[in-house]
Amino acid sequence: MPVAIAIGADPQTILSAVMPLPEGMSELSFAGVLRRRRSRVVKAKTQPLYVPANAEIIIEGTVSASEMADEGPYGDHTGYYNSVEPFPVFTISAITMRKQPVYLSTFTGRPPDEPSVLGEALNDVFVPLIRQQFPEIVDFWLPPEGCSYRVAVVSMKKAYAGHAKRVMMGVWSYLRQFMYTKWIIVVDDDINARDWKDVIWAVSTRMDPARDITLIENTPIDYLDFASPESGLGSKIGLDATNKLPPETKREWGEKIRMDEDVVRTVTEKWSKLGLPGSGKPIWK
Repeated sequence: MPVAIAIGADPQTILSAVMPLPEGMSELSFAGVLRRRRSRVVKAKTQPLYVPANAEIIIEGTVSASEMADEGPYGDHTGYYNSVEPFPVFTISAITMRKQPVYLSTFTGRPPDEPSVLGEALNDVFVPLIRQQFPEIVDFWLPPEGCSYRVAVVSMKKAYAGHAKRVMMGVWSYLRQFMYTKWIIVVDDDINARDWKDVIWAVSTRMDPARDITLIENTPIDYLDFASPESGLGSKIGLDATNKLPPETKREWGEKIRMDEDVVRTVTEKWSKLGLPGSGKPIWK
């Protein structure tokens, strides 16, 4: 199979290459959308392929369908060295490069590392893609500590019983990259999905473990995840940390402690005049 590896392409192409785009969407086309003009490509020298015209380095060759060789161990974005495993052999037919090429790479270690910080920037790019399919989603956050994609926190406008579970299933199935997300935590729109203090409070006060945990076994998982019992096959967990609606609960649901808006505004305005310590910034959201 002919293959061309582009190292050091333009930022839009790099972003598109790692984006969880909808099935069938061309990465080069999406890169064109980001830069607001078409992606420039040229013919490869030795393979029947087109490659990014402004890449720093292009490595051309063929990947064998039958010949395998050991690969690794490599340090990965998980913070661990991968195990040595057999992979198809790539035979190089040509290497081309710009004058004084720059080899683009990232520092990889235990997250949060450089790739996970880049993932934070990507987060805001793909949220609109998810909201287009699930408009009830308010925010979607991939905590850097979760290796950029293994943990997701979703805040939503819940409308009916079981709604949070529908969103979990949607996240796992809509965009291909998120089938590797092991943990999904769903919270209401009054919770800041990007604030662990807020999220943990919701988990600890709005969840009953037996009722609100969804476990799914024997699903596709990242082969780099050595915690799974089989390479590429493992389980997923969903935490419904939303307020519960009948018939999810028969009990009277709690009401958040919150100071009246007029009181908050009045105290904030008078804080400095009264000579009280601290900034006087309201803690009420």
